[in-house]
Amino acid sequence: MTLTEARNHLRSELLAVAATVVPDQTPTVTQDVGPVNEGALADDRGRESVCTITVETGDPTTPDPEAQISFAAETLEARGWKVEVDDVSGDHHHLTARRNGYDLTVDARTSDWRLTFTGQTPYVDDL
Repeated sequence: MTLTEARNHLRSELLAVAATVVPDQTPTVTQDVGPVNEGALADDRGRESVCTITVETGDPTTPDPEAQISFAAETLEARGWKVEVDDVSGDHHHLTARRNGYDLTVDARTSDWRLTFTGQTPYVDDL
């Protein structure tokens, strides 16, 4: 798989999950960074690169971060992701998910109605 294919796959996956979790809203890509060679100065990975994408969604009329994180976990698991939901820390709700080298996090706060999905592609050497 090329980096472009991996990036496009991640972007479509993030948008699809966000649209499922908050169906009455249109998810927005707020960050689409890549490719980035995260290990260029730190080790010998050479030309390997990743892309990072962030998608935000939410419904300001019905903010319920606990329910949204729970539904995000169910949705991701149904799509084949291995999901771990962290204990709530203050007002922060968080989960991590992994599948086929892709990493994904979902964050929500009780003080904010937004739900943030951030994903990173696997390392790809196609530069």
